[in-house]
Order: sequence, then C-alpha cells, then structure tokens
Amino acid sequence: MKPAKIADFGITEEFGYLPTYDPAQSLSAGNEEWDQFGKDLPKLLMGTNFRSRVKALPKFNIEKLSGEAEVQRAMLILSYIGQAYQWSENTAAHIMPANLALPWYEVGKLVGRPPILSYQSYASDNWRRFDKDGDIACGNIGLLQCFLGGQDEEWFILIHIEIEKKAGKALKAIEDAQHAVLENDAERVEAALIKLRNALAAMYEVLGRMPERCDPYIYFHRVRPYIFGWRNNPSLPDGVIYEGVDEYKGVGQNFRGETGAQSAIIPAMDGILGIEHERDELREYLMEMRTYMPPKHVAFIEAVEAGPSVRNFAVSAKRSSLTNVFNESVELVAKFRAMHLEYAGTYIHAQAQATPGNPSAVGTGGTPFMTYLRKHRDETKVQTI
Repeated sequence: MKPAKIADFGITEEFGYLPTYDPAQSLSAGNEEWDQFGKDLPKLLMGTNFRSRVKALPKFNIEKLSGEAEVQRAMLILSYIGQAYQWSENTAAHIMPANLALPWYEVGKLVGRPPILSYQSYASDNWRRFDKDGDIACGNIGLLQCFLGGQDEEWFILIHIEIEKKAGKALKAIEDAQHAVLENDAERVEAALIKLRNALAAMYEVLGRMPERCDPYIYFHRVRPYIFGWRNNPSLPDGVIYEGVDEYKGVGQNFRGETGAQSAIIPAMDGILGIEHERDELREYLMEMRTYMPPKHVAFIEAVEAGPSVRNFAVSAKRSSLTNVFNESVELVAKFRAMHLEYAGTYIHAQAQATPGNPSAVGTGGTPFMTYLRKHRDETKVQTI
C-alpha cells in the first residue's frame, strides 16, 4: 500500500485543489465574442431574446485556446452560457444549439468533465485576487463570472473558494498521516491528524460565514435556478439533446447539476478517516459525483482510499491522545455535514417553489437532498473510535 502523495495529482498544500496559477481572466484572440458574452451575461439575462443571441454567436475556436488556464476558462464560459441558455426562460430548453453544444462537449473532453456546469468551473476556476500578493480569501477575491451578479451570488461562491484554499493543509496532512502509518510512527501520525483537525476547523469556520452576505430568499430565487442540471428535473423528463454532437447520437443527456458534492474535499476526508457510507442509492450518488470532478482529483481520492489505513492504525495504537484527535477530526466532518444540512433547510427546503426548473424538494444535483444530507451526517457521527 502506497501513501497518497499530493504532488502526483497536481495538488499543493498552499492551494489545495485550486489551480496553482490565478485563473485566466479572458480568452485569446479568436474567441472574443464568446468571452465578452460571458462577461456581459448579467446584462444579457436582463435583455430580450437571450437564446437567439446565443444561437447568433460565431463558431467557437478551440484551436485558439492557449494553455491550461485558457482551456479551463473556456469550460467556465461555455458552462455559464449553457446554463443561462437553459434557464433564461420559464420553459426549459430541450435542445442545446450546435454552436454551443459542440465546443462545450469538446472542451469538456479536454478537461475530463461532461458538458454541464460543474463545481470546478463554478467555484475553483472562478476567482481573481484584488491584491495579487494577498491571500485567496473572502475580502481579497472576486468572481470572474456570474449569472445575475450581486452580493448574494458572489458571496455564496466566494465562501466555497476560500474553503477550497483552506483545504490545502488538510490534503497535505493526509499525505503526512499515511507516510507516518507506513513507518509505524505514532507521534507523526498524531501530528498529521492535529494538522488535519485544525484545517477542518478552519474550513468549518469559513462555512459558518455563509449567512453574512447570502440571504436564503435571494439564493433560492436568484442564484440557485441557474445551477440546476438536467437529471431528475421535472421540466426535462427526456434530458437535453446536444445538437451536432455525434457521440450522443441525438439522445437526450441527463447530467447532474452543479453541487458542492462535486468538490473532492469531503470524499478525501472520508477516505483518510475511514468514514464509510452504506452501500445504497446515496453512496452510488456520491460515486457518480466523481465523474464531474477533475480526473486528477478523483485519482487522489482513490489513492487515499487505497493507501495505508489511518483508522486501523489509530485503533491498534491504543494511544489516547491520538484517538482523541482522530475522533475530533471525524466529529468536524460530521459538523461540516450538519451545517450543510442546516443551510439546505433554510436556503432551499423552507423556500417556496416559483418556477418548474427550480424545485425546493430536489437538490441541484437532482436528489432528495434533505434525506441524503441527514444520512451523510448521521453515518459520519457514529464512526468515531
């Protein structure tokens, strides 16, 4: 059993799963109209004939994309325009036009994700720093792309970006803990778990700031509608046809919508702490979420799961201080899930459905989210040692 090494998966202690470069703020010459359309999205969504405007955009030139940062920006722009196309009217769009569908699919292949807005584009690739030498944290970052804009949408996503940044220390602690287990070094395992616990506590603290500038009513009616997917969506029973994408053979695609379950943080924490979920529909959903993550992040989770067991080591070590910090880490993952559940209740479940594409009983990923989140939390809470 090899310990997971974060550098092998493009992950760093400083940035976590975030890119180690500041995301590209525009695309090179050749795709200016698409780039500008993305930047104008909040204004265009207030205008008329949005779908006609999308269909009138020129051919997207994938060959003009220069480097990794631009490819990721292209996925971000196409995903935002695609979601806006879908939810700009009360009637769902059953067909994505070829000028959008084809490049979205092709760029999706380059980044290893399906042609729908996923968490990586929504949050992790969607920031810029005000002070270039300052931290990637609320107060020094702004979004590159919004649907409607405004503080509630901005804050909702910025909170996620800061959590991703804070997770870097936890991901490095995973590597340290597994190496220490392999060397049978209880002191170092404990030191790594202290680092993990502290990073989890910092992430939890950031999540607690969500209500500061994101109002539940505004979130539900102005932010959430645009991030819904096609799967299990009552207004899209046959999915969405991607016009011009030969590989789909004209069959409607049922992709899940953007959701925090597409972040690779908590699955890695489950992996290192040996937190297991019952083999049921919920676990299948969590596994399915990995298809919306960057492939390297999924490979890291799998390496953690296959690596030396910190849980088994903590059990056999019979060292009270190690057991305590291990349990504190498990409890923090449970608390993180509990806070997420609490927010789901106030930000979604308690709101009244206004449009067919934005049901309050189903999550943006297309699941009965209250049931799932409650189960996640309860399964985690009982897995201390």
